[in-house]
Amino acid sequence: MSEKRIHIFREVIIVLVLSLVLVSTFNIKAVKAQAGQKTLKPSDDTYVDSSNPNSNYGGQTYLEVENSTFGSPPYQSIYQDIVWLKFDLSTVPNGAVIDGATLSLYTFFVGETFNVTACYCSENSWTELGITWNNYPRTGFISVDSLSVATSDKWYNWTVFDAVKYSQDNNLTAVTIALIEPNVHSSPTVVEFYSKESPVYFTDYSPTLTVHWSSVVPEFPTFIPLSLFMMMTLIAATYYRFKQKLPVKGIES
Repeated sequence: MSEKRIHIFREVIIVLVLSLVLVSTFNIKAVKAQAGQKTLKPSDDTYVDSSNPNSNYGGQTYLEVENSTFGSPPYQSIYQDIVWLKFDLSTVPNGAVIDGATLSLYTFFVGETFNVTACYCSENSWTELGITWNNYPRTGFISVDSLSVATSDKWYNWTVFDAVKYSQDNNLTAVTIALIEPNVHSSPTVVEFYSKESPVYFTDYSPTLTVHWSSVVPEFPTFIPLSLFMMMTLIAATYYRFKQKLPVKGIES
């Protein structure tokens, strides 16, 4: 091989090696795991009451679930209370690979054992001081977890991963979760939880949503390093062809 060709070949190899180093650097940054966790308080929490359909209970220190009957047919009435919670997800990193989400509430009063069911609702336009029984969202209810709530002064935890993941997949900045009792009780009774407005003396009993993620989607998508590598390879090939056409001093063409 002529000295001219050896010189060009050496320069091409240097350029290609630098290209590979650049791509490797981007890939290391892209796949670096960034596991993390956020515990959120609700931006809005309240409940609605079927027996007072135009009343708003935003700002109360407790949240009430009920589904019970009063009286006998044909004068029987059913009373329902539904808890509403909304959490702002904006502090969860973009591209977080969420692998867990837990809703936690602390019982204030338990009249009798309830099967409290956490339901995801896709409607986030309601507000704590505006929602009533008459105007609460009626669509998009999906049950995500149920717990038997039987004891006062105790934390209860619902797995609500599906609700948070659905919100993330649909580019929603918040998640709404409603708590209901699907079974009708034969006598008037309720379950009450502390709200975010409950006073804090020694322990904060506000509702929380804990979101955990295992990693963050690469900051540089894989197509970017690949494009860089292809571009550098093209530059190297162009440089090689260009050098072939130039005369090198001291060597005859």
